[in-house]
Amino acid sequence: MATGTVCMETAPSATIPEPAPDAPPRRAAWLCMAASACSGILLWGCFQPLSLGAYLGWIALVPLLVLVRSQARPRWIYGCAFVGGLSFFGPALQWMRYADNLMVAAWAMLAFYCSLYFPAAIFMIRRLERWRLPLVVTVPLVWAALEYLRCFLMTGFSWYLLAHTQHDVLSMIQITDLGGVFLVSALVALVNAFLFEWVCQYPQVRRCFNLAETESRNLLPQGVVVAAFLIGTCGYGVYRLGQNEFQTGPTVCLLQSNLDVRIRNDAARPQNDGNSAKVVVEHFGALCRGAALHSSTKPDLLIWPETSFPRAWIEVSPQLPIEKVPMEWRDGEASIRDDLRLLAGTYTRMPHLLGINTHYLDENGDHRHYNSALLVNRAGNVDGRFDKMHRIPFGEYVPLKDWLPFLKALAPFDIDHGIREGEKFTRFPLDKFHFGVLICYEDTDPFLARHYATPNDDGPAVDFLVNMSNDGWFDGSSEHEEHLAVSRFRAIECRRSMVRAANMGISAVIDGNGRVLKPMPYLGTDPPVWIVPDDPAMRAELPMSEWHQFKQVAGILQAAVPIDQRFSFYVLAGDWLPIGCWLFLFGAGGVALVRRRWLPSHLKEGN
Repeated sequence: MATGTVCMETAPSATIPEPAPDAPPRRAAWLCMAASACSGILLWGCFQPLSLGAYLGWIALVPLLVLVRSQARPRWIYGCAFVGGLSFFGPALQWMRYADNLMVAAWAMLAFYCSLYFPAAIFMIRRLERWRLPLVVTVPLVWAALEYLRCFLMTGFSWYLLAHTQHDVLSMIQITDLGGVFLVSALVALVNAFLFEWVCQYPQVRRCFNLAETESRNLLPQGVVVAAFLIGTCGYGVYRLGQNEFQTGPTVCLLQSNLDVRIRNDAARPQNDGNSAKVVVEHFGALCRGAALHSSTKPDLLIWPETSFPRAWIEVSPQLPIEKVPMEWRDGEASIRDDLRLLAGTYTRMPHLLGINTHYLDENGDHRHYNSALLVNRAGNVDGRFDKMHRIPFGEYVPLKDWLPFLKALAPFDIDHGIREGEKFTRFPLDKFHFGVLICYEDTDPFLARHYATPNDDGPAVDFLVNMSNDGWFDGSSEHEEHLAVSRFRAIECRRSMVRAANMGISAVIDGNGRVLKPMPYLGTDPPVWIVPDDPAMRAELPMSEWHQFKQVAGILQAAVPIDQRFSFYVLAGDWLPIGCWLFLFGAGGVALVRRRWLPSHLKEGN
C-alpha cells in the first residue's frame, strides 16, 4: 500500500511536462504585454488632444523598458514592443482618416511602419546590455538614433518624436539650438531610463515581470548626472528665454482661409462647373480686401496658404525654342502674368507671396508640376519662386508606383496630382530682409529649415522663415494643433522667427525662442483681423489651451516679424548627436561581429 501510494503520487508528476528552466511564468509575460501597451497609451496622452507631455513624457517609456530585462521568449518580447508602438501610433495618427476614406489604409500602414521602431529599439538596447552599459547611456543613444532614421527614411516622418512631448515647456527645449530636436529626445529618454533603473531596485518589480537579475549598481552617480543635465538644460533655457529683444522686421499679413480642401481641388480641375472656382475667388477676395482696408499699418507682404491661389502659374523654359512651345502654353503664361499684375499692381497694390501650383515646360519640352511659393511684387511682377522639396507619400507622390501600381489606390485623389521635387532653397528679398519658405509639412522636417540660416550658393542667410500650409484635409482634427507644436522646434533650431499662413489650421507668429505670439482682435472686422503688437513689451505668449480658437475660422493675422539673428550651434554642426549615436552603434556591432567570428569560444564565455 505504501508503494502504491508512492506510485499514485509520483505518476501524475511524470506525465505533466515541466516548463523549461528559462521559460517565464505566463502571468509575467502578459504583464509585460500590458506594460508595453501602457507605455503606448501614456505616449498618446503626451500629444494632442490631451497634451499632457510636460508630465507624462518623462515617465512614458518606463513601462516599455521592462522588455529590456524580460526573460520571456524573444518573439514574445518583440511582439509586446510592437503592441506598445501600435497602441501609440494607432490612435495618435487617427486624424489621417479625415483626409479621405482611402486614407484609412494609409493610416494603418503608417501606424504599422512607425510601430516597428519600438521592437527595433528594444532589440538594440538588449544587445547593448551585454556590454554592461547603464540604461541611462543606451536608451537615449538608441532612441535618438532611431528617431533620426525615421525622420529621413522613405522621405521621413518626423512627427511624434519624444522631444515633441515638451513643446510647451520652452525652458526645456531651448537646447534644440545645440543638438537639434534629437538632443531633447535624448534628454527625455535619459530621465525615463533612470526612473526605470530606480524602479527595478525593488525585488517585487523584478519578480512581478520576471526580469533578469543584473549586477547591482549604485544609482547615486547616475542620479547626479541626470540632475546635472536637467539643471543645465533649465539654466540654458532660462538664459536663452531672457534674450527676447528682437529687431522689428517687415509687417506681414497672413491670410488664413477656411475652405474644405475638396472645394479647392475641384476649382483647380480643368473641367469644373465654375461654382467651386467662384467660391475660392470670393473667399480670398474678401481676405485680400480685409488686409488692404482694415490693417492697422500697410503690410509689406500678404502671405497666402499653400496652393490656395485659384489659378496655376505657367512658365516655359527660355531654353525651349519658341516653335516647340504649344500655343496653349504661350497663352496660359501670358494670361497668368496679366492676372497677377491686376491682383498686386491694381487691386491691392502690395506684394503677395502666393501658394500656387506651377506647371513648367522645361528645355526638353517635358511638363513638370510643382507645389510652389511665388513672390509677386507691388507691380505684379514675379520676383522669385520656391518649389517644395519634401513631398508627402500618397499625398503628393506615390512611392514605388512604377513597380507596385496597386499603391495608387491609396492616394486620396483620382487624377495625377504628383509633383516634382524642388531643387533650390530660394531666398526671397523683401526690402532689406530675406526670408525662406517651408511648404506644408516641410516645417516638421528637421533637415530643411537650417539650410536657410546659412549663406550658400542660393543666397544669403534668411532673416525669418515662412510656412504656407493647407491643413484643410484634416477638418478641425488634432492635426492642426500638433502641426503648430512641431513647427516651434524649427524656430528654435535656427533662431529665426517663423510666420505661418494656413488653410483651416492655425496661422501664427513664432519668435526665435519658440513662443507662439498672442494676437489681439482688431475693431471687430469681418473677416476678423488679429494684430500681434509691435511693441515687444506688449507681446504675450498664446497659451496652448487657446490655440483651438484660431482654427477653422477665416481671418487675417498681421504682425511685424521679430528678427532674431542669434547664433545657433545646430545650424553650424548639424545632426552631430544622432550621427554620433549611429557611429557608436555600428562600431559596437562591428566589435560584436569580430568577437563572435574570431575569438575562441572559452574567451567569449569569459566575457
